[in-house]
Amino acid sequence: MKNTFVRFAAVAALSLAALSSQAAVDTYKAHGSVLAVNAADQTVTVKQDAVTELGWPARTVTYNADGSNVLKGVTVGQTVDVQFTSSNAFNADAHFVTPVSQ
Repeated sequence: MKNTFVRFAAVAALSLAALSSQAAVDTYKAHGSVLAVNAADQTVTVKQDAVTELGWPARTVTYNADGSNVLKGVTVGQTVDVQFTSSNAFNADAHFVTPVSQ
């Protein structure tokens, strides 16, 4: 019985250590207008304002949609807010694309 408890405690400790060592994923926000929506490739192209947290100037970015519902209701010409993650300056995944009133 004592041996089982020790094993359980060891597994629990290792699981907590693994969870705490995972890096937090930073999300960012951008605001702009939709230039293109490609449902087949699950991408949206947005001419957006600068993202100062990443050092990105105002520019046009093509985002990969992170899920099939991300592009639902998004059309060319809309003003949108984009919530995204990025691993580098050339690759960004949109998690939410939300149309906003002008």
